[in-house]
Amino acid sequence: MFCISAFGKGVHDIHVEHFSELCFQGRHGRAFLFSHAMNVGMGPKEDRHLTTGLHTVADIHCADCRLVLGWKYERAYEASQKYKEGKFILEKSKIVKENW
Repeated sequence: MFCISAFGKGVHDIHVEHFSELCFQGRHGRAFLFSHAMNVGMGPKEDRHLTTGLHTVADIHCADCRLVLGWKYERAYEASQKYKEGKFILEKSKIVKENW
């Protein structure tokens, strides 16, 4: 597990595990896929048409300042995208790495 920080109202720690080095696209540019995230809250689930097809996702936000950081994949409709289910996308523009 390692720690990243959210750029919201101050700097708040988000704990994440199992970073994927594959390139992912967020709403505002490059993003990272993680298998676990702590100190985040989730919004309601909704279906979205993303670059890789239809997915059910829920926005995730910093538990302290509520800044939206990315989303959690709840369901992938394409067989090739099933590996994303239960994982988290965090946008690079919203976080700073610490002790990687």
